Amino acid sequence: MPPMTERPFISFMTDFGVGSSAPAVCRGVILGIAPDARLVDVTHAIRQFAIRDGAFLLSRSVPYFPVGTHVAVVDPGVGTHRRPIALRAERGDFFVGPDNGLLVPAAEKLGGIVEARALENESLWLAPVSHTFHGRDIFSPVGAHLATGTP
Repeated sequence: MPPMTERPFISFMTDFGVGSSAPAVCRGVILGIAPDARLVDVTHAIRQFAIRDGAFLLSRSVPYFPVGTHVAVVDPGVGTHRRPIALRAERGDFFVGPDNGLLVPAAEKLGGIVEARALENESLWLAPVSHTFHGRDIFSPVGAHLATGTP
């Protein structure tokens, strides 16, 4: 893994909507774990559950960001048994989100996927985990932990 910059970089993208407080709640979780992070919002205006739209926008954005962690949530399967995952791209970036194809095009833009893991270490999650807010309870805290160097 390449060395992390002094201040970790985290990008954040969802379909939560621009009028929702959910993105701010997730940013609060991230900054509570990684208070020095440079946190950039890609967008929160993706059509609800439009995985392809989200995948396209994320893949168009990440090549222009510094190496970092990218948390993306477009998740029509929230509350089901789909897996939360983290991918590592050849460039050294991490992608955190649902295992539904959202993250793959962006990782491919950065040289391809070199590692994929299911997010099973519940000690990195925010407890208790809601059935409908994995962006807050799983993806945001895991992304923040990865950005600060937690393996």
